[in-house]
Amino acid sequence: MNESTWKNIHLSDDEIASYRVGPLTIYFKKILNEIWIAEYRDEERSGDPAPLPEEPLWVRAALPEPYDSFTLSPAFPDRPVVVDTEFPYKIFSSTRARAYCRIPVFVQITPVKNPDLIVAEIPTVVLSGTWFGIFTEGEHSYALSSTVRRVLTDDLFEPHLVVCPIEIVNSSAFELRFEKVCLRVTRLSIYSKENALWADETRINHHSKEGHNDIEMKGVVPIEAKGGKLISKPRIPERKSFADRSFNLLREFSVPGF
Repeated sequence: MNESTWKNIHLSDDEIASYRVGPLTIYFKKILNEIWIAEYRDEERSGDPAPLPEEPLWVRAALPEPYDSFTLSPAFPDRPVVVDTEFPYKIFSSTRARAYCRIPVFVQITPVKNPDLIVAEIPTVVLSGTWFGIFTEGEHSYALSSTVRRVLTDDLFEPHLVVCPIEIVNSSAFELRFEKVCLRVTRLSIYSKENALWADETRINHHSKEGHNDIEMKGVVPIEAKGGKLISKPRIPERKSFADRSFNLLREFSVPGF
């Protein structure tokens, strides 16, 4: 994949166009000021779009005027994403660790002449919902089955995945033990560098036994993607630094007597 994956498409009346991003194929049909959109997912990750299903489920949208050209761009999911670490993770006091997770993007569709009009947002991968936090405090999030990684290799980059660097700093006097990380993707930008999509770095500073951490989004292209091009701004651009939960600490799930 390269930057041309995310491009403008031109639609002619009554003709069906198709477009693939990873496992997702999107179909378009334009009739006067309406755009019809259908979607299909398979096991492929690249190549030609999948053939149009025999009975596509079209979604029709009437637009303010008959637009002919549309921009397709990547966007992060509209909720936080909870990522598994595969195995319980421990970071000692006064220690930092850099890790990476890969987040499936949504394909955002906007008219070229009216970029503020979001016609549709289609997830490349349908994510399950989950609750992140404790019983009395938390938020609706998405659950991601892929895991946090310490090392990335070229074969792990895919057109529909954004690589998100995470710098975890344990500034507390205690060990940090967890098995899931919650990433606030709505505050992250997306950059394109050669054959990969990257997010700006998230820095998580754990400084006490309490569940909240200091979280900072750097807001610039990460060092691993130096020279990358900004292609999508954050959904929530305000507050690059804030305090919130980032880990499900293992002690929160302990049950007395077991």
